[in-house]
Amino acid sequence: MKLPTRWLTAFAGAGVISVAAAIPALAHPLGNFTINHYSRVELAGDQARVLYVLDLAEIPTFQEKQRIADDSTYLSRQVEMLSRNVTLTVDGKPLPLKMADHSIQFLPGQGGLSTERLEISMIGASPLSAGRHDATYRDNNFQGRLGWKEIVVQASDAAQLTNSTVPGTSVSQELRKYPQDMLTSPLNVTEASFRFVPGSAVAATPGTALRTPVGSFHLVQDRFAGLIAPRDLSLPLLGFSLLIAIVLGGLHALSPGHGKAVMAGYLVGSQGSKRHALILGLTITVTHTAGVFALGLVTLYAATLVTPERLYPWLTLFSGVMILVIGGTLILTRTRSALHGHGHRHGHDHGTAKPGLTRRNVIILGITGGLIPCPTALVVLLSALSLHRVAFGMLLILAYSVGLAIVLSGIGIVLASGTALVSRVRPRFSLGGIGRAGSLIPVASAAVVAVAGIALTAQAIPGIR
Repeated sequence: MKLPTRWLTAFAGAGVISVAAAIPALAHPLGNFTINHYSRVELAGDQARVLYVLDLAEIPTFQEKQRIADDSTYLSRQVEMLSRNVTLTVDGKPLPLKMADHSIQFLPGQGGLSTERLEISMIGASPLSAGRHDATYRDNNFQGRLGWKEIVVQASDAAQLTNSTVPGTSVSQELRKYPQDMLTSPLNVTEASFRFVPGSAVAATPGTALRTPVGSFHLVQDRFAGLIAPRDLSLPLLGFSLLIAIVLGGLHALSPGHGKAVMAGYLVGSQGSKRHALILGLTITVTHTAGVFALGLVTLYAATLVTPERLYPWLTLFSGVMILVIGGTLILTRTRSALHGHGHRHGHDHGTAKPGLTRRNVIILGITGGLIPCPTALVVLLSALSLHRVAFGMLLILAYSVGLAIVLSGIGIVLASGTALVSRVRPRFSLGGIGRAGSLIPVASAAVVAVAGIALTAQAIPGIR
């Protein structure tokens, strides 16, 4: 039966709208968890001025907006606390900084969420005396939090800057546009030392250091998060959004991570079946998805105790250590099995055993491989709460997980089919060097698992604080 033309047109239009709605979703270039700092220390005549800027990504902004809504005095107290935590010392003596002005702006972010830009203008409480001075500026806010940290020092109005450990211009345009080639290793400058000579006195102009933010950040696209944002959510659009979420979940599964190396090393070496591959892929997906909801609860209700970005390195470390232990155990058991098989060539083959291949071990490996949740899915969850679309958000995450499961399970089934082919071919080459090399395949694949564990562990350690 043919569908009426208007129905076909409606479905096609809904699909186009769904894809288009996903395209403009903007994400913070340094990650959804980051709090980014910028300080501009300006020596203007005989005054010291500081422009302090915070750029909060989507998840900390979500938390801050909740606190502002719950407490009308929160923002003023926060500004006061931030101002106290930046210090300027001149010739070894603290120079108090008075808060002159501040402004806050919420800019469009990922999945309907906002990013926050907070600017605070401060002025030295007393004029600078004539002569040469040595000074040190420190930013002590949000120590241990992930993000870009930048300080610049400038001189104007006849003041002279003779030496400085930091540049005089911002490479991030004061946190408005981060350089693409530095995103993988962002600046981490929290202290600056400099030598200067003040100029003639200038009239105090409170707040002039504070400039109105213009434009927006150079933000990357994230199509999955954009699915939650359309204003009008019709039934055709809902259906196509879920289909797109499945496709994007599958593409996400092909990105680095998700235990694919672990899955390959385990299934190839253990000669796993398609059933084992399916269990492994589904377990990784279920754990990956459950982690999103768990981290969402932490973000909403336990952020004062532990911040989500601090959990990530610990989850990564735990996952890496567990995978390393599993890989090491597999190396030992498979090496013993290979050596045992070489010593027994009489009428039966002890080397056909599959050490470690049990449903329990497969599930444990899947949980370990999927332990680290997806930040983008967390943004969708928080966006759904913010937009009062909880059911839709959960459906999108589940659809995304379905796509993830299909691709991961498909990869596992392909690997399992390959191992079955190897197990059929290997007996034909049971003599000589080819046979010995074939018997080492399980050991080599176990080493892949161990190396994946080492890589995860090494990735996590720098973020542990």
